[in-house]
Amino acid sequence: MQIDWESGHGPFTAPLSAAGSALAASYAANAAGAAPWWGAAVAGAGLAGSHIAGRMSGVGRGSLVLRAAAWVGAGMWCSWALVDGPWRMNCVSALLAGAVGLGSAMAGTRAAERRAAEEQAAEDTAAAYDGIARRYRALAEQWAARFDRVCGIDGVQVVGVEMWEHGSGFTLEGRLPEGGYTWRHIQRNQDGLAGDARLPTGCSVEITEGVDRGSFLANIETANQTAGEPRMLPDDYSPRSYNDPLQWGVHRDGTEAATVCRELCAIASARRGSGKTNLMHVWIAAQQRMIDALSWVIDLNGGGLALPWLRAWHKLGRPGRPPIDWVADTPEKALAMAEALLRIAKARKPGYANLQIEADDDKIPVSPEVPAIIVNCDEAAELYSSKARKNTTVKRAGDVLLRVVELARAVACNVMATALRATGDVLEEPQLVVQSGLKFALQGDERELNYLMGWADKVTPQDMPDPGTGAYKVLDKPARTFQAYRIVPSVIAQVVAATSQMHPVLDKLSRAAAGEAYERRWDNTEHLFTGAAPAPAPTQTAVVEAERPVREGWTDPTAGWGKPAAPSTVGDDAIADADATLRRIRGEIDETTAREPDIDAEARAIFEANGLSYTPPAALDEAQSGEREDPRKPIVFEIVLKSGPNGIGPEAIRDAIARLHPDLEVPHAATIGRWLGNDPRVHKPSYGRYAVRPSNGDTAA
Repeated sequence: MQIDWESGHGPFTAPLSAAGSALAASYAANAAGAAPWWGAAVAGAGLAGSHIAGRMSGVGRGSLVLRAAAWVGAGMWCSWALVDGPWRMNCVSALLAGAVGLGSAMAGTRAAERRAAEEQAAEDTAAAYDGIARRYRALAEQWAARFDRVCGIDGVQVVGVEMWEHGSGFTLEGRLPEGGYTWRHIQRNQDGLAGDARLPTGCSVEITEGVDRGSFLANIETANQTAGEPRMLPDDYSPRSYNDPLQWGVHRDGTEAATVCRELCAIASARRGSGKTNLMHVWIAAQQRMIDALSWVIDLNGGGLALPWLRAWHKLGRPGRPPIDWVADTPEKALAMAEALLRIAKARKPGYANLQIEADDDKIPVSPEVPAIIVNCDEAAELYSSKARKNTTVKRAGDVLLRVVELARAVACNVMATALRATGDVLEEPQLVVQSGLKFALQGDERELNYLMGWADKVTPQDMPDPGTGAYKVLDKPARTFQAYRIVPSVIAQVVAATSQMHPVLDKLSRAAAGEAYERRWDNTEHLFTGAAPAPAPTQTAVVEAERPVREGWTDPTAGWGKPAAPSTVGDDAIADADATLRRIRGEIDETTAREPDIDAEARAIFEANGLSYTPPAALDEAQSGEREDPRKPIVFEIVLKSGPNGIGPEAIRDAIARLHPDLEVPHAATIGRWLGNDPRVHKPSYGRYAVRPSNGDTAA
C-alpha cells in the first residue's frame, strides 16, 4: 500500500491513485492470508514518513492534517478489507466515498494555500513600503504604477527612495516580479518613463543594475544641472596612483564618474564644440596627480593640447619636472614617439618578468621606479583618417601606435585618444575603437553614438543636451551619462604648481629602449614653452630621403606629389621601388607555393585552358638571373657556410642579414629557401635547415 504525495497529482488524479493503490494492496494481502492488523501497521508507518517529509519540505499545517487523515482512513479501510474481503459492495462503496472526500479536501486546501501566499506577498509589499519614509511613500507608489504602465510588467515594487544631495533628482530601488525579468526590460523604456513623468527638457531617467539580477536602480533627474554654471574641476591635488580611478566628471545622481585605466585604452568621439578637448585636459589633470605615471602628448595641430600645461610650468619658473614628459607636434616626432613607445613595451616584457612573478600578476606593477606611460592623442583623425594616411610618415606613426594598443596592456603603456566622429573616414583603423575598453561619446549623431557604445545601451543625443555632457562605457558594462568637469587655464596653472614635484622619471630600462629619440625630445621645442617661432623644418628633399616605407617593399605612389624631384635620382628611385615591389610580390608567391605544392600545376592548367603559355616563377627567376644576379644570394650562402654541418633555418638567416647588413632589404624566407634549394652546393641535414655539402664545404674552406 503506497500513497505518493510528492508526485504532483491534483485533486482529481491523487484520490484515484490513492484508491487504486489501497485496493490493489488489500487484494494482494487478502489473497496471501495476511492478518487484519497489517493494514493499520502499514498505514501508521506511512503516516509517520509523510509527516516527516512534509515538515522537511515546508508544507503548511493544513496539508499535514489532510495527509494524516488520508493515511488513517486508508489504514482503517485496508484492515476492514482484510477481514471481509476488498470486493464486497460495502467496502468498494466506502473506498469510493473516501476518494471523493479526499479530492474535495485537497481542492479546498490548495485554495487556502494560494490565498495564504497572496496574503504573504501583500504583507511583504507592505513591509517594503513601510521601509520607505512616510513622505516618500506616495512617490514610490506613483513610480511603481508608472513602471507597470510604461514597461508592461505587472508587479514591479519600489522598495527604496534616496533623494540626491544637490536636490535635482532621486534614485529609486526597484524589485522585479517573477517571470524572468531583468533590469534591461526596464532600461528599454527609460525614454518612455521620462516622457510619462513629464520631466523637463534635458532631464532623463537612467536605469542601471541593482543588487541582484532581479532588481534595478532608476536615477531620475528632475532639474537640469548642466543648464547653469559648469561643474569646475575639484581643487583636490593629493597624490594618487595609476591603479586608482581616473576621475573626469559626475553622474546625474552626483556621484563621481571615474574608473581604473590601468589596462584600458580610451577613445572619445564628439563633434566640434562639445567639450572634447576640455575632457582631454581633465584626463591630463587627473594624470598629474599620479606619482607612478608619465603623460605624453601627440597633437599634430601645433601641439595645442600640451601648450597650456607647458607654458604654465614655464611661467612658474619650471619647478620640479614638466607636466608633459614628451610632446609630438609634427609627423616625424609622432613617429619617433610611437616607435620609442613600442620599443619600451617590447623591452619591458622580458626585462620586468621578475617583477610580475614577485607580484604574482600577469602585468608589471607600476611604481615611481617603473612608471606607466599614457599617450594622450588629440584628434586621432590626424593619424587615422583616410586623407591623413596618404602621408607615409603619418601612416607609419599610426600603425606603430596601434601596435602599442594591441601589445602593451601588461606593460602599462596606454593610449587615450579623441576623434570628431566614430566613422571610417575619421578612424580608418577600426581596431582603435575595438581595443579601447573605455569609450566616451559627447554630443554627436545618434547613429555614431550607438556605433561607439552599442545599440543595447539606448544612448541618445537627448542624454547630452549641453557641451560637456555625454556618456561613457567601460568594457561591456552599461553606458552611463555624465557631466565632465570644466577646466580653464587658471585651473591648469594651479594643477601644475601643486603637482610639479610628484612626477616620476622614466626608468633606465625604458630609457635605454627609447634611445636617442627620447634623449633629444626637447630639441626645437622652445616654441611650446614661450610661443617663439619654431626652428625651420627640414627641407622637403631631406624629409623624403628620411621616410621609410610603411611595409616591406612598398612606397606610397603619392608621397612625392607636389615636391620637386632631383633629376639625378628620379630614375633610380623608381627602379628601386619597382624592384622592391617585384621582390615582395614574388616572396608572397613563393610563400604561397611553399604552402600549396599543387598550386603551380593548377595555375598551369588555368593558363593552358585559356590558350596561354605559363612560366613558373622559379623559371622566371632563372631566366632573369643571367641579366642581374641578386647581390644578397652570396650573403645567404656565406651565412650557411659559417653555420656549420648542422645547418641553419631561413628565419635565422633573415635575422643574420638584418643584423650584419642593415642597409639591405631582408629577403623573404621563401625566397631564401628557393635560392638554397636550387644551389647544388647546399643540402638539408634536417627538416627546414640548410648546410653546405661536406665536399663543397672543404673546397669552399
